Amino acid sequence: MNSELDRLAERAGLGQLAQLVDWPSVIAVTGALGSGKTEFVLNLALGLKLSGKKVTIADADIINPYFCIRQVTEALERDGFTVLTPPEAAKWSDMSVINAGIGNAIAAGDGHLIIDVGGDAGGVMALKQFEPLIDRAGYLLVMVVNAYRPKTSTPEGTVAMAKRMETLCGLKVGALVCNSHLMEDTKPEDAEKGLEVVLEAGRTMGLPVLYSMVRPEHAAGSSPSPVPLWPMTRFMKRPWEGSEMWA
Repeated sequence: MNSELDRLAERAGLGQLAQLVDWPSVIAVTGALGSGKTEFVLNLALGLKLSGKKVTIADADIINPYFCIRQVTEALERDGFTVLTPPEAAKWSDMSVINAGIGNAIAAGDGHLIIDVGGDAGGVMALKQFEPLIDRAGYLLVMVVNAYRPKTSTPEGTVAMAKRMETLCGLKVGALVCNSHLMEDTKPEDAEKGLEVVLEAGRTMGLPVLYSMVRPEHAAGSSPSPVPLWPMTRFMKRPWEGSEMWA
């Protein structure tokens, strides 16, 4: 399906960027509240799809059900993705309910399963029930870091959050993604300074930093970067920006 989403992603080069990493069957994405992890999930899903991969997206956010994948399920399904969200009766509740079908998707090993995990350390508890299945299938737990959020504003804070996540879910953080931003006020130098924090955290933990997410208009003109720059295409709108969820 050559949708408008595909055309946006193709223009941004997301397919080529997604191919820079040897992604395993299960990709779990987490991060502090405000890190932009859900936007990264959407960007990565589109990139993998453009590179010819089958992609299933699972909403396992037990922290904030009001700004997550389930808001854009219909648009994703129209674009050819399989989307797993909480059962309809609990879809918009504050209960910690996730789709039991995630376990079947992990075991099936059909293409890539990207799990959007709730923000902050407690969000990874959603993965605990699937830990043995995820471990057997092969996984990468990616932590998206915004160095302008209080809990991850220093390398030490980032490391502490990662260790807390690992303790709660039993899985190991395997890579970092830098998404250091100040929303619309972000300047190229802000992203560069934030990347320094994330790189130092990565060195401390012995983890790679896969990408630095930047505003699309900054990607071409930025200084040489030690990691690939990913032009962050924003697909979700905040409530005050209107009812349409695709930007």
